[in-house]
Amino acid sequence: MELRALRYFVAVADAGTVTGGSAAVHVSQPAVSRQIRGLEHELGVTLFARSEGGVRLTAAGAELLALARDLLEREAFIKRTATSLAAGRLVSLTFAAPPTTLSDVIAPFLASRPADDGASPTPNVVARPSDDVFAALDEGADFVVAPAPAPSGLASMIIAELPVRAYVGSRPSADDEAQSHEAPRTLSLATLATADPLVVLPGRYPVRKVLSRAFEDAGLAPAHLQEVDSPEAAQAIAASGRGIAVLTNDPRFGLVPRRVLDVDGQVLTQSLRAAWSPDHHAAGELAALAEDLRDFCARQYADDLA
Repeated sequence: MELRALRYFVAVADAGTVTGGSAAVHVSQPAVSRQIRGLEHELGVTLFARSEGGVRLTAAGAELLALARDLLEREAFIKRTATSLAAGRLVSLTFAAPPTTLSDVIAPFLASRPADDGASPTPNVVARPSDDVFAALDEGADFVVAPAPAPSGLASMIIAELPVRAYVGSRPSADDEAQSHEAPRTLSLATLATADPLVVLPGRYPVRKVLSRAFEDAGLAPAHLQEVDSPEAAQAIAASGRGIAVLTNDPRFGLVPRRVLDVDGQVLTQSLRAAWSPDHHAAGELAALAEDLRDFCARQYADDLA
């Protein structure tokens, strides 16, 4: 079956006459009539009931018209996509990232980029754990953002130094509320080491690895660790006044983040990287996207790192 015959079929159905359909596709009337008769023969059904005043769709023709339109739309989409691919442009863009990165970084970034009359790629997101996220590039993802080093062979860029945040919750007294504006914006590792408990994520989480290295460099060991396998639950525990939670997540439950200072008094951070295949047809566009994301993160975390 030729798509050309389907195109003529749709044109005649829309025009209501073979003459009108022929004019719409800029093909002679006899040629259009031959194509439609050939299509009817191939399909084994009559598509039009013909009369002196024109043509009307048969029941079979009406059923097949919607399918014909769908096929022609798919053909047009394939051609548009191929044109974009050949030009090194993205038609769709799939981000892969750990859930926290998707909610705290990717989602706000996408929200900050309004649609521009269909010129920008259609975004999609895939949630993957940090230790498996780069494999998503072999499974259809275009762009990975993760708090982990990119494997060799990938193009990559550090797009942010995420502040490690300590969340100290309480159920404040009136005196505490009166002095809340004086609460420190930072906490030292020495203070965290004495927390009872220090609420942390399991060792497979990148922020836990950063915190463990910082304690080791400082020659400190936390007195009481409580592992919680959920950033949201860790914040909830801190919000209830049952410990200090250390995360990179944005605040929830009314918590106010405090920066963690390392042994040298510098803000403790965790690197966030973007990665993509250097062989991607739109590698240049992905590199530009990484730069845009880096600029966005610089604005997003400026106050936390100051």
